[in-house]
Amino acid sequence: MKIRTEKDVRELDEKIKRELGIDVRKYRNEEVVASFSELISLPSYIVSWVIRPILFALLLFIAGYYTLNLVHIEYLIYSIIGLVLYLFAGVSFGLLLLLIKMKKDIWSVVDYTLDIMKSAVKDLASVNNQITEENKKNVLSLLFKGILHIVTIPMFTEIITSKIPIVGFLLSKLLKKVLVLISDRLKFEETDMLTSKETFTTGESGVVKSYMITIESASKGLEKLTSFTFKIARFPIILLFGLSFILLFLFLYLIH
Repeated sequence: MKIRTEKDVRELDEKIKRELGIDVRKYRNEEVVASFSELISLPSYIVSWVIRPILFALLLFIAGYYTLNLVHIEYLIYSIIGLVLYLFAGVSFGLLLLLIKMKKDIWSVVDYTLDIMKSAVKDLASVNNQITEENKKNVLSLLFKGILHIVTIPMFTEIITSKIPIVGFLLSKLLKKVLVLISDRLKFEETDMLTSKETFTTGESGVVKSYMITIESASKGLEKLTSFTFKIARFPIILLFGLSFILLFLFLYLIH
């Protein structure tokens, strides 16, 4: 089940309530919001990884007045087109550096999502009559998607938008795509205990233990998945930077 729209999120919420008997929204509380705020350190390094490349690009732009052989109308052309291209290159390079740096933040957020999920599993155990032979294979995937799309992503995007002025909205959209890709690709492989029917008849401890083992097993490979997802997310930024660099190089070559 891929989640792309608000309608998909609502349907996922209803599906979890219907099949698992859990209201995932209850895990979105002030304590969780505070923990997410502490996890996210983006504002602390956005200046060094985004603003500095932009400032460096502006310095190169100014230096161009002294190093290029500009005459008459060329000053006007350079001032308008050159400024746009230098800023374009600076912003795209800054975003590329930021994406490389922010992988640690994303990993912290996903890891914390798994912690929330463990709390949800304990609640799930108290209503384990909702778990059947038919749906037990999808319980953890459904629960992870629910927490990620209903709790994590909304809080994460809100915090980034409020903490980072101007580019926060665009950055939150990009990070949302990364989290969605993780959600689509993460698989919870069943353990021997989880696939055993006796697990669901031994009470809360058996259910909790089996699911905890599966979550821990999945989290071990999650960092590699996060790295792979970031490579996918960085690809359009790399193309953007490459395009900006080529356009800037051609412009300087023609105007020199």
